[in-house]
Amino acid sequence: MEIFIFILLFLSAELIITAVQFLTRKKTVSTGRRMLIALGKLILSVLLAFLPMAGPVQLRFLQPFMMASYAALFADSIADAGVTLYCRLRDRERRFSVVKAAGLLCGVLFCAYGVINMETVTPNHHTYTSEKLSTSHTLVFIADLHVGSAQPFSVTAKTLAEVRGLKPEATVLGGDIFDDYTTKQEMQETCRLFGEFETPVYYLYGNHDRQGHAQYAGGRKFTQQDLESALTENGVVILQDAYAEIAPDLLLLGREDITQGDGRTPIENLPDPAPEKYLIVADHQPSQFKENLASGADLQLSGHTHAGQLFPLGLLYDLIGYNYGDYQQGTAVMNVSAGACGWRVPFRTERHCHYEVIRLEPAAR
Repeated sequence: MEIFIFILLFLSAELIITAVQFLTRKKTVSTGRRMLIALGKLILSVLLAFLPMAGPVQLRFLQPFMMASYAALFADSIADAGVTLYCRLRDRERRFSVVKAAGLLCGVLFCAYGVINMETVTPNHHTYTSEKLSTSHTLVFIADLHVGSAQPFSVTAKTLAEVRGLKPEATVLGGDIFDDYTTKQEMQETCRLFGEFETPVYYLYGNHDRQGHAQYAGGRKFTQQDLESALTENGVVILQDAYAEIAPDLLLLGREDITQGDGRTPIENLPDPAPEKYLIVADHQPSQFKENLASGADLQLSGHTHAGQLFPLGLLYDLIGYNYGDYQQGTAVMNVSAGACGWRVPFRTERHCHYEVIRLEPAAR
């Protein structure tokens, strides 16, 4: 989505909020009730953030306005509470014009931060050690590029140029590289950029890559065959419940996405890897960590969550499952990436966009 469209939606939401507040401006309300109203607006804003990210796909046409309304209402609730407390502590009159000016200022700053944050992609460095490793390795894991969905293509191209410049031993594309809003031209150009990498590139599917809900996004832009052809023609290896040997002491297992149901091979039906080799399992969604442990995984790399994308969804995701960062299970570790982009709108108020630079080192013996 273009930034100016999101800004128009944000301003529309601000206008609606202002109109409602203007109609009720003369009502006498106690400080306690004002704070409850601010809390209610905050809770509503969180709901407006959650529904676009986790709600039914039938709501997709409303999702950009929901996200814009979240931004406007979240900032307004913080400003309202702040001005109310200040006036109460200073024994000053609470004026509608002051509350509204503070709300607009917070809204503009919040919106600006969210847009800048969505376009700021940085490397996130990790080091893991194991006695199974005989040499050092450097890999890059990129998930959730969502090409054409929430970032200008120039940002995507810059990110891939940075990764290519690192010259990792291998690059793993961890799903949702494309989505329902990616055009065929954007898909083909991205695959061409992958073809410029000097080292192997591996690709696994996420829940969006195959445009499974394209009917809610203006129709399908390319077929799965188009995508597979563009990838393979540029030397990208597609892994669907398949292994790839990166080095004599290092294996990669790329999993099919869990949304494929029976199309995903049960972990117990996969060939047993060599137990003496360090095994990385790349699986787009982190929810299958415990299942993947049965493969003998030493490290799982996942994405999908966007670290919540819209604050405070990351906190909610932490409560109900995996969200972001490292998770330990026995001797195995899963790293959940914040993703190199976000979904649907050019707006992100959780952690920065990242691609993961993975350094593997032999353990001291």
